[in-house]
Amino acid sequence: MNIGGFHPASFNDFPGRVAAVIFTQGCNFRCPWCHNAELIPAAAPAGADLYAPEEILARLAARRNKLGGAVISGGEPTLQPDLLDFCREIKKLGLAVKVDSNGSRPEILAKLLAAKVVDFLAMDIKAPPAKYEQLVSTKVDLEAIRRSIALIAASGLAHQFRTTMVDHLLTAADLDEIRRLLPAASPHKTQPYRPSQPAEQEG
Repeated sequence: MNIGGFHPASFNDFPGRVAAVIFTQGCNFRCPWCHNAELIPAAAPAGADLYAPEEILARLAARRNKLGGAVISGGEPTLQPDLLDFCREIKKLGLAVKVDSNGSRPEILAKLLAAKVVDFLAMDIKAPPAKYEQLVSTKVDLEAIRRSIALIAASGLAHQFRTTMVDHLLTAADLDEIRRLLPAASPHKTQPYRPSQPAEQEG
């Protein structure tokens, strides 16, 4: 795991639970509104610290009586080759696991689901299909996005789809089109754009 940030306790990243948040380094999208832009490159910026997975697991173990779960966010967690094993180790600590994803790698989400190592999945829906590549600044396999939506919706797990509403990039009509991509029973949350902020907080 390439871990670029750690937040020891959050009250709003895992619905219903106090959770630590683990930020993976590296993302395959280049969203201009990303609030953790320093996590986009596969390698951390010069001078930035990376965390060893063993260190993070030790810190979770020390806090497990105060935590209800751990969130693996990013960056894009599904780019990490040992994500499944890392989730499994967190589950061994008795913590619930939430994974935040952009949905670009449904094959990895399928492996997580098959292994039963996640308790909550959140997927960011960036834009309506016609605007996807423009807004994330790279090529996008839209069929992969649709497969991820279907996998998550049919998983039986608690889940959430989210869209960051950047007023000068998305319109109300765009938001309606995004919602039409989603099953009616799946929750969809819009969140306001927040300026870039550090992913790492000590504690």
